Amino acid sequence: MVFQNYALYPHMTVYNNMAFALKLRGMAKSEIDARVRAAAATLGIEGLLDRKPKALSGGQRQRVAVGRAIVREPKCFLFDEPLSNLDAKLRVTTRAELKALHLRLRTTTIYVTHDQEEAMTLGDRIVVMSNGLIQQAGPPLEVYHKPANRFVAAFVGMPPMNFFDGTIERRGEQFAFVPAAADATGRPAALAFPAFRSGKVSGLVGRPVVLGVRPQMFREVGGAEGEGSGAVITMPVRVTEPLGDTVDVFCGTAAQGHVVARVGAKTKAKAGETIVLSVDMGEAHVFEPGEFGRNLTA
Repeated sequence: MVFQNYALYPHMTVYNNMAFALKLRGMAKSEIDARVRAAAATLGIEGLLDRKPKALSGGQRQRVAVGRAIVREPKCFLFDEPLSNLDAKLRVTTRAELKALHLRLRTTTIYVTHDQEEAMTLGDRIVVMSNGLIQQAGPPLEVYHKPANRFVAAFVGMPPMNFFDGTIERRGEQFAFVPAAADATGRPAALAFPAFRSGKVSGLVGRPVVLGVRPQMFREVGGAEGEGSGAVITMPVRVTEPLGDTVDVFCGTAAQGHVVARVGAKTKAKAGETIVLSVDMGEAHVFEPGEFGRNLTA
């Protein structure tokens, strides 16, 4: 097990921290030395074996904690939020090291984290839990693209998925989602589903539902991204966050709720103005109302 707070013995050197459990087993000194040095080489900490924990950085301490687990050659590792005490930059590099280590050792690893980005990048299989109950289990991309319920959809993905309360109506040969709250034009938008989604939504006409739209599913109409689809909504802009190649535009009102759209870097959106967004309704999700509302279109 690798603990969140490392749990290293402060009075012992790195070498002795890693060797301690093997000494308690009564293992031969030569075997202990071989295992410790092999693990240190794997983790790139051969030059730190004579130091004590107080002389190490956070990332180095974490590697020692991992090394202490590796030398035991277990059938399974349990990582308890091992990166939560590291700064953002070190967290990214250490995460890559852990994934590379797993590929080398090929040992089953159970990794506990509240960071969905860690789960997505490290896991071969994700188990999303809430209140002690499993909400969904599956490969990362399956959980991302086909969330079982609203809780999973909100938890997996960054920025989180946007949700709109409303109903589904039939309009001629098309089906459209009509939000309960009016947009910035003063009237509810009608967001039409493409024909290939008709089979999924035709049985939901008239029912109160929740539409889930990821920030990446929006495109700015008339902006650098082009015209987009016919499913269009106009939103007031509250604030923008430039990210380099993209911009997160925070929109919405108290009635509409909090909405984030990730658009191109050349957007002209400004706080206090409005932005016209088209929605990729081919990728949108429809949920039952409630925090754990079932995905009706998965």
